[in-house]
Amino acid sequence: MHFWTTSVAVACLSSFAAAAPARAAGPNYSVTAHAVTGGMPGSGAAYVGPLTGQTSADAQHDPAGTTWAYYSTQILYSDAAAFAWSDLGSLSSHVSAEAARVQATSFPAAVAANTSNRFVDRFVVASASLPKNTPVTLTFRAELSVAWDGSGLYDGRANCSVQIGASSASPKWSESWNKGSTPADSPLVIVKTTVGATLWISGRLDTHVSAPFMVPGPLYGARMAIDATCETPLVEVTPGVHLVTESGFDYATLL
Repeated sequence: MHFWTTSVAVACLSSFAAAAPARAAGPNYSVTAHAVTGGMPGSGAAYVGPLTGQTSADAQHDPAGTTWAYYSTQILYSDAAAFAWSDLGSLSSHVSAEAARVQATSFPAAVAANTSNRFVDRFVVASASLPKNTPVTLTFRAELSVAWDGSGLYDGRANCSVQIGASSASPKWSESWNKGSTPADSPLVIVKTTVGATLWISGRLDTHVSAPFMVPGPLYGARMAIDATCETPLVEVTPGVHLVTESGFDYATLL
């Protein structure tokens, strides 16, 4: 049986809340990694994250290459691998796929490998010499680089997405046996802000390779491998300004 009146209970709960210590806010920075293989026996995925308050993560899925039967009499060989490594300010991946006809006249679509990895951080624009709300400029770079090798019916792409406050850049790369190529580039990300402002910074890297078993013609088999990186170096700041990141990472060290 409850003997307290409602008013007494509310007063006691209010006193308890006032006396209880405030909880410290949790960290906002995080990393994520995702690796996927498909179109072959043993295909699947490995997912890590988002890992809040951590600075690195990696995921991999790499089933063994195998010779196998498609519709019992169609003999094929396939292999694929996907690796994703995530660090604050720097994302990298490796994807590869191979498809080959051993003895076959009908085929599945293709062997594929994909990665997706991301980081998120937050920083305060600080200065010991400039007053609060002074306009300043921060210059970052969305730096995408790709090394690749392929033959046959290869197809691959890599996308790098960088967001800093309200400013962003999304360089892309692609190569394919039957399409025009898109070379990787590294545009600047110009951020107009003020001393004392708090801004989010994030980067994401997505990669994909596909290796078809055949196309009409007919043409058979493919092999492709991609190594890609997406980085966000701090290139330049207004004199007298520095960034205080929540994670403690210095983005200028990526230069």
